[in-house]
Amino acid sequence: MNIKDKKMIIEKEIISKLYREYFFISAVVDVDAKYFKKRIDEGVQSSNLNYKTNVIGKHTDWKFFKQDKRFMILIGQILNYLERINFELEGCSLGEAWGLIERFGEFTRLHHHGQSYFSGVLYLNAHSQTVYFPDINQEITPEKGRLVLFSSFLKHCTKRNLGEAPKYAISFNFYSGPPT
Repeated sequence: MNIKDKKMIIEKEIISKLYREYFFISAVVDVDAKYFKKRIDEGVQSSNLNYKTNVIGKHTDWKFFKQDKRFMILIGQILNYLERINFELEGCSLGEAWGLIERFGEFTRLHHHGQSYFSGVLYLNAHSQTVYFPDINQEITPEKGRLVLFSSFLKHCTKRNLGEAPKYAISFNFYSGPPT
C-alpha cells in the first residue's frame, strides 16, 4: 500500500479564538520633532530597507535610533511610566528603533511585531493617515508627539497616504531578555 492509499481519519477539529491579554496606551509626549525628522531624512538616504519591509515607504536601518541620546531619553521616560503602572519590565531591553517616512501613495501593510514583548510608535507630525489596529478596533490619528505603546502581537496597518505631506514616525520593539 502506498501513501496515497492511506486514509486520514479526523478525530477532533477545533477552530476557535483564544482570549489573550493585551495592552494599548496612547499618550502625547514633548518631542523635538524637527531634530528627529532631520535624522530620519539622513537615515533613509543610506538605508537598504526602503520599500522592502511592511512599510511601503522610506525606512531607516532597524537599529538607527538605538544609539541616539535624545531618543534614549524618551525611552527612559516611557520605561519610568511603565514601571509606575507596574508593567513587568524585568529583563526587558530595546531591540530595534527605526524611522520611517510615508509620502503620497505609500502605506504600511497589515502586520504584527512577532516575537517582541511590546512595541511602540512615536509620530513626529500631524497627519490624516491613521494607523488601524483591527484586532481591538482602535484607530489612531497621528499628531506631533503622539505615542502609542501596544502588545506586539496586535496587528496594525495604514491605508495609502493620500495627502501631499509626508508622515514621519519612529517605531520600536522591546524584547524579554538581554539586549540585542
